[in-house]
Amino acid sequence: MREIRDRHEHVKVVGSLNLVQTLLREKLFDRLDLWMHPIVLGVGKKVFDGGAVPTNVTLLEPPVAGPKGTVYLRYGLADGTPGTGDMSAPDRGAGRDD
Repeated sequence: MREIRDRHEHVKVVGSLNLVQTLLREKLFDRLDLWMHPIVLGVGKKVFDGGAVPTNVTLLEPPVAGPKGTVYLRYGLADGTPGTGDMSAPDRGAGRDD
């Protein structure tokens, strides 16, 4: 994996979950683009399955939502130890009555 990254400035992976899981596990990525679709399948392969290594990422730009609810998220690899957030924070919209 490291050889591929050393030879190519930009590596994009579409549709190879095994490769994506290896890149995540080895922290061989600079940016992680995720598209969240508003469906629940109930079965299938999980991106962040057993063996996933805790990794600190940071949101690089505001989320973008499509007209049918698909949300595009762009994260970058960040330093430090991953931590959890507070979903009750005012900027998260949790606990609002509207």
